[in-house]
Amino acid sequence: MPFKYRLEKVLKIREEELDEAILVMKKAEDHLRAVSNELSVTTEKRNELHAELIDEGLSHALLYVNRIKQLNDKIAQLEKELQAAQQALIKAKQDVIEAKRNLETLKKHKEKKYQEYIAEENRKESNRLDEIGILKHARELLESRRE
Repeated sequence: MPFKYRLEKVLKIREEELDEAILVMKKAEDHLRAVSNELSVTTEKRNELHAELIDEGLSHALLYVNRIKQLNDKIAQLEKELQAAQQALIKAKQDVIEAKRNLETLKKHKEKKYQEYIAEENRKESNRLDEIGILKHARELLESRRE
């Protein structure tokens, strides 16, 4: 009789959970990268506006100041979003670690049960061989007594 692990469905679910957690982590990494990139671009725009303001002087200062204020607000919002994305990535990584740990635990359990199954099958085989040996010996004794 072949080995059948009774928790095979749970093992498959754990594998799916791990795959899902890895996917979530990759999405979190992509989101963090996108927010970080947008923050860099916005900061660069603000710095360029600062340079233009210095070059232009006071002629259009109010327009530049308003635009710089808008960019500063956007940068502040992006920094908050960046922190949230970093926290999401940290949580996603922790979920991946936990999913891996759960999967490994179940794999070890499966391996242990498989080894127990093999040991039991070997014991049964040994008993069958012993019985065959005893029967063969008994038959040889009977045949030797008949002669």
